[in-house]
Amino acid sequence: MEEAQAYAGENGLYFIETSAKTAANVNDLFQEIASRLPKAEALPPLQQPGIVLTQTQDHAPRKAACC
Repeated sequence: MEEAQAYAGENGLYFIETSAKTAANVNDLFQEIASRLPKAEALPPLQQPGIVLTQTQDHAPRKAACC
């Protein structure tokens, strides 16, 4: 653990010891990763020609297809 911590410090990396078996520090690790992700900037809507597909519910019974 000390060697890994030293390596992380020398290379500007984040180090935390976790356990998948006991879930120790797993939530803390994910929170740290999320806090270091770049923030997405809102993009303006694209004004490109095209078709917008929407989901509709078809209540008509369907015929079964044969082999």
